[in-house]
Amino acid sequence: MRTLVSVVVTVVICGLLGPAAVASSPASAGTDGQQASCRRTLPAYPQIKPGTTSGAVKALQCVLNDTPFGPVTVDGFYGPETQAAIKKLTDNFECCIERPLLVRTWYWTILFSQSHRLRGLELGDSGVRVRTLQRALRADGETVVVDGDFGAQTKAQVKVFQDKCDIEKSGRVNDQTSFFFSQGGCNG
Repeated sequence: MRTLVSVVVTVVICGLLGPAAVASSPASAGTDGQQASCRRTLPAYPQIKPGTTSGAVKALQCVLNDTPFGPVTVDGFYGPETQAAIKKLTDNFECCIERPLLVRTWYWTILFSQSHRLRGLELGDSGVRVRTLQRALRADGETVVVDGDFGAQTKAQVKVFQDKCDIEKSGRVNDQTSFFFSQGGCNG
């Protein structure tokens, strides 16, 4: 009965919200409860090469499922399915990259910017969008606690990011700041 209810709920959600909403629902992410066990926050966001099995790969798969590049099975293995999702990401790049399936740290920044709208965030905001911003900052190399609260520490780290990109250091995620997140930051 529970499976039937899940299917009916999934069909209704799909009809109302579209395929992207279903892609991030637990029923579409693989086994029951798999999406609920996703941990997207890591101490640092590492490079990952194809064939790797790790918790970082599992986090990558969870983030991919938050973006248009998913859905993928969350199993911690950077195999063909996850490689195909990363290929969708790198196919959007304008220039050629040697070894495009090697997940570089700046890929994480792009993926976080694709998973939730970051533009418009500022001091006093809170929630999943702020957590996503904090993860993007951490992926870019900034030191920030991922707590979902846009406080003084997050504002200071947004200014560090803006300084790297040589843009106005407002501490607010304006259009320009959001653009640089979507490009993978300014470390290169």
